[in-house]
Amino acid sequence: MRTIPASLFLGTWLIYLAFLPAGIYSVDGNSMLAVADSLVARHSVTVPDGLGVIGPDGKSYSTWYPLQSLLAVPVVSIAMVAAHTLHLPDHYVEAMSVLVLPALYTAVTVPLVYLIALQLGSEAFGAWLAALAYAFGTIAMVYARDFFAEPLLTLLIAALLFLAFRNDAKSLRMIAVLSALTVLAKPTALLAGPIVSVYLFAKKRSLWLSSLPTIGTAVGLALYCAYNYYRFGNLVQFGPRLEGPKLAPSLSHMPEGIAGQLLSPGAGLFWYCPCVVLAILGLRRLSPTKLLEALAITCFFICFLTIHSLWIFWNGGWSWGPRYLLPALPGVVALTSLTVRKSGKALLALGLCGFLLSAPMLVSFVERYLAEANEQGTPVSELLWAANRSPLVNAWPAALREIRDARRHDVRVLFRDRGAPSTTIANSRALQIVNLWWWVLPVANVPRIFGIAISLLLLSAGIWLVMTKGRPSY
Repeated sequence: MRTIPASLFLGTWLIYLAFLPAGIYSVDGNSMLAVADSLVARHSVTVPDGLGVIGPDGKSYSTWYPLQSLLAVPVVSIAMVAAHTLHLPDHYVEAMSVLVLPALYTAVTVPLVYLIALQLGSEAFGAWLAALAYAFGTIAMVYARDFFAEPLLTLLIAALLFLAFRNDAKSLRMIAVLSALTVLAKPTALLAGPIVSVYLFAKKRSLWLSSLPTIGTAVGLALYCAYNYYRFGNLVQFGPRLEGPKLAPSLSHMPEGIAGQLLSPGAGLFWYCPCVVLAILGLRRLSPTKLLEALAITCFFICFLTIHSLWIFWNGGWSWGPRYLLPALPGVVALTSLTVRKSGKALLALGLCGFLLSAPMLVSFVERYLAEANEQGTPVSELLWAANRSPLVNAWPAALREIRDARRHDVRVLFRDRGAPSTTIANSRALQIVNLWWWVLPVANVPRIFGIAISLLLLSAGIWLVMTKGRPSY
């Protein structure tokens, strides 16, 4: 029982590391990385102009979330030393190095999906299959390769579910800490603690013990408010600053937001994570004794779906699928394990389908096709609702175009100077490389063949661990 989760974790992480990206494209990720860099280099939380907003003291501060930056500090410290030793720009080495963290967070989440599935009453093989479907057949695989806040938040939510379902005294203390951390990871998780509190109370825990997750949430919120006040002199300035009446949260956005996050060709959960369809069947096959656990999972999913549907940017901007629903996926995918006895082939097929749809993102940037569409003047509504313009349909052709461009460029020339952020694909460094760590090795005068060999070794070891040491008998 201990070997399987450990092998799932290590094997998945090695596979993710084999496909480690070459850098960070998103503004979110670069802004959170800039905070970590500032903490190491200047013992400050200020960031360069363009990666934050100006505070009352005239300095620029990131509007994104603090926990991701804090956890990146040790990695950035090591990367900074490596960059100076190799005479490479700090930013490039740091950006590549911190990407081991989302891969780590997602890899730890995978065995948690396995363990949650067992807690729901699944057989070991069904739990293993659900864990693999999560790791490689959902958007989790794509976001393990970027520096968004969601993989970290997803890990914390999955750990909350697992510990809550264990429901012992030691777990309760850990739940209180995790409830505080979820708010610092992303404040949209504000309801995580209260949901767990209600679940614990329904499981006959005392009012005091049941209130610990909510108390943890309150502590996390207080810390975040203090951080807000330090940066902006405003206790409640959370997240990116959105101006204008159309950008404010509104009930009028909800119908499109809910439908879009679930069904739209450009961001719909059932298109980008097809295996979750089986979660509905899993609910029907759930034991009545596990009804409260299923309700807790459902509440997390409904909360994330509802909260983000209030915003006009319910799709998460330049994202792959419903990024904002990622934190709710571990519990939902765990439910699919209950269908394996009668629908095991369906789970395997849907997981494989999800992998093939997302596979182009293993070698290219999510933003490549979106940048192309932006340059062509394609409206966002078409990207979200027109099937023929969906990123899901155009991912493979865009990835092939990115690889073709990469073969025409000398990566050493592209990365010679950091320069200003690009505004077009033609002068973009990131969108004209193969998005794999070994592709940029010539910048450090290291032949790519060494990186390819290491990646193949990591991939082989990861597959061996997952398919042998991590596989239970059927």
